[in-house]
Amino acid sequence: MIIIGVLLFVAACVQGSIGFGLGMLAAPIIALIRPDLLPGLILLLAFGFSIATWVRERGAVEWPVVGWSLVGRVPGSMLGAWAVVALPLVGLKIVLAVAVIVGTVSSIIGWRPGHGRRNSVAAGAVGGFLGTTTAIGGPPLALIMRSMPVERVRGTLSVCFVVGSAMSIGLLVSAGALGWEHIRVALIFAPVAIAGFLLSGLVNRYLDTKAVYRGSVAVSLVGAVAVILQAVGVV
Repeated sequence: MIIIGVLLFVAACVQGSIGFGLGMLAAPIIALIRPDLLPGLILLLAFGFSIATWVRERGAVEWPVVGWSLVGRVPGSMLGAWAVVALPLVGLKIVLAVAVIVGTVSSIIGWRPGHGRRNSVAAGAVGGFLGTTTAIGGPPLALIMRSMPVERVRGTLSVCFVVGSAMSIGLLVSAGALGWEHIRVALIFAPVAIAGFLLSGLVNRYLDTKAVYRGSVAVSLVGAVAVILQAVGVV
């Protein structure tokens, strides 16, 4: 529990700094030690943080991206809810790890697909599926918005996450994959995560957000590889 608390503190700080990262950074490590908490714990915390980020960045939202991404989010989230119920735990771990690896590698190589209508719908669908199954729905949307200023990325992602997380939470509750235990644990960790989010204001002011992103990517990749090794029985 201490390890998860420290991890969520750091991940919440990254989320507040670059607009996403709570799931990408925390989910692989949590999958190694308490996979039963996923994706519910991250989704519940992300929902709260997304509201806070939206309030802070309310003047920097790319509304066309929000609208078209939510068109894709509906079927993607429904498919994700089915996968959580149908796939075994090992399968979900591998989906989580592959999502982290593909998302980070696509970002590292500098791919900039743009945020037009088609790409926004596609990113919303992929983000909906991954957000519901693994709580890592940010990278597809962040990828198509790479050309935007970081504050506009934070603002746009926050709105997408508020609606998308609420949708995923509702579907998982209906499917019986998110219950009171997830809510209880989310409430326990909420103060730690809030402290990390508040610290992100100082990070945005004094640290290079690109350096923060590169560091989070490195940790995420290590965690994703460890999840795959554990899933196949190597560790």
